[in-house]
Amino acid sequence: MKVTWTYDRGDHRDNHEVDLTDSDALEALLCEIHQAGEPVVVTIVSDITDDPDDLPPGLQIGLGHPTHAFAVHIADDGGYLSDPTVQPPDQGLHFDFGGVPTEYPAKHLRLRPDMATQIARTFLKTGGRPPNVAAAND
Repeated sequence: MKVTWTYDRGDHRDNHEVDLTDSDALEALLCEIHQAGEPVVVTIVSDITDDPDDLPPGLQIGLGHPTHAFAVHIADDGGYLSDPTVQPPDQGLHFDFGGVPTEYPAKHLRLRPDMATQIARTFLKTGGRPPNVAAAND
C-alpha cells in the first residue's frame, strides 16, 4: 500500500511517500512519524488515481499529538473511528494535511496515537478491509 504524508515547511512542502506491504514496517514508520511530534495526517491507500483531487478508498490517521489521534476510513460507507473510553480534547487540534495545517474537531479525536497506529497496521494486514477499533485491539 502507498503511505503518504506532507509537512508545511513555510517556503516549501516536505512530501513523503513509501510503498509498504509489511505491517511491522508500517508500525515502525508510524511510530517514527508520531515521535517526531509534528501533528500530521498519514494517508494509506492501495490504489492511486490519476486525478489528484480524487482520493481512492483507504485510511487516514492523524499522528504527532502527544495524547490524541484520529482515524478515518475513506470509503462510501466510511467515517471516523473512535474509542468511547477516550475523552476528546477540550478543543479541536491542527494536523498538517497535504502541507496545509487543518483543524480537526474534538469529536473526531477520540483515539490514542497507539490505537490509530494499530488500526493502520490492521488495515494493511487485512488488505484494506474496513477498519474498526475492536479489531485493532485483537
